[in-house]
Amino acid sequence: MQMTSRKLAYRRWLVRIFVVMVAAAIGYIWYFYDSKIPDSMSISSQEDEPFAMNMPYLTSMESDAAEVSVSANRIQSEVLGTYEIEVKLLGIVPLKTVEVNVVERDVVYLGGEPIGLYLQTDGVMIIDTGEVTDANGQITDPASELVRAGDYIVKINNVPVSSKDQLVFLVQKYGSEPIQMQTRRGSKLIDLQITPSRQSDGTYKLGIWVRDDTQGIGTLTYTRQDGTFGALGHGISDVDTSKLLTCNGGTLYKADIWGIVKGEEGEPGGLCGMIHYEEANELGSILKNSDCGIYGTCNELMRSEYQSQTIEVGYKQEIVTGAAQIYTNVDGEAQYYDINILEISYNENWGNKGLIIEVTDPELLKLTGGIIQGMSGSPIIQNGKLVGAVTHVFVDDPTRGYGIFIEEMLSSD
Repeated sequence: MQMTSRKLAYRRWLVRIFVVMVAAAIGYIWYFYDSKIPDSMSISSQEDEPFAMNMPYLTSMESDAAEVSVSANRIQSEVLGTYEIEVKLLGIVPLKTVEVNVVERDVVYLGGEPIGLYLQTDGVMIIDTGEVTDANGQITDPASELVRAGDYIVKINNVPVSSKDQLVFLVQKYGSEPIQMQTRRGSKLIDLQITPSRQSDGTYKLGIWVRDDTQGIGTLTYTRQDGTFGALGHGISDVDTSKLLTCNGGTLYKADIWGIVKGEEGEPGGLCGMIHYEEANELGSILKNSDCGIYGTCNELMRSEYQSQTIEVGYKQEIVTGAAQIYTNVDGEAQYYDINILEISYNENWGNKGLIIEVTDPELLKLTGGIIQGMSGSPIIQNGKLVGAVTHVFVDDPTRGYGIFIEEMLSSD
């Protein structure tokens, strides 16, 4: 009897282990195919577009639209528009519905040059809160439980706030009176009341640390014939909170690189440069800061100096693992440097990290050690087409990093 109970318990454990293994296998298969099949893709109306999914098992594509011709690895349409393609495993099991945009192939001006960025935030960003000592020597915490790091102060007593200096002025103006403050947390507006703490020197404090603008150096990815630009390949985030800064405008300036801090394992390097903030060196206006980059409009100086080399846009399904190049300026002149594209992921959760790249060019490795801060936005070229932009470096291996599909950048500008 005891032996039978042990056998039953043993079988139950085997069944449980089998169920877990099957669930894990299904999860892995789903993730694998999800990363290999894009949620959306663009194809040129003038070309018969290859789409080699390179996946095990027979996978078929079907379309109900008469305007689109599909086969196991090709899509073709001469009619501009948006269509849906059903991808099936073994021609039977539905895997994913892909949105296909039939477009005329885009042509842009190649970037690769360093740019200086000055970004103004939409409101004043809260970095942190803390205790302050009032005029009586008592420790107070006026903002405790009221605000969070990453919130934006947008109004004080119904007066719109646009800078740190304005915030300080209004707090001093109203003194020890309770202040009606409006903050923004994500897309939500929050109204609250806060009473400033009077200090021994007669000033008033909220116990809030704030930031209202940021600046830095990055790399221009492209400009368009209509006078717009895209750069960085990722958004500008606050260094303390890591949250994406909301943009209330900004300016693009000319910048020069005067030095390089070489990247090493565990220590990302960076470009050392000078931003020329003079009005004569303004290149354009920043209008948008998003996860896919910064965007805006070019002025005449930028058009004359940065719009010389045109290049066709390459679509994500045209990218293959293997040899490619980046075009970037790290020592005074933009040059092509050899890289390898190691991995391609179409999973939208990867955002601006759809490509994994490795620097192989001996000259660039000697100069920088690989990918360093300030190179974000450097164009990635394969088979003569602009296919992406550098976005991040692997901290533990500066020879490797991430890139964003150029389609993602263009769709967000």
